[in-house]
Amino acid sequence: MATNVLYKVTTCENQKTGNKYNADFSYVVNFDGKQPSEAEETVCKTFEPSDT
Repeated sequence: MATNVLYKVTTCENQKTGNKYNADFSYVVNFDGKQPSEAEETVCKTFEPSDT
């Protein structure tokens, strides 16, 4: 499992100082149900809105 995952979504609770990802797991899927071939065709399903 990756231990150094960077995450730059400033409105997500899981983003911590230095763009570090702080969730217990990451769940990534594609947009349209097909096999993605580029990062832009995926979406992170572990997004949680930040209180700040």
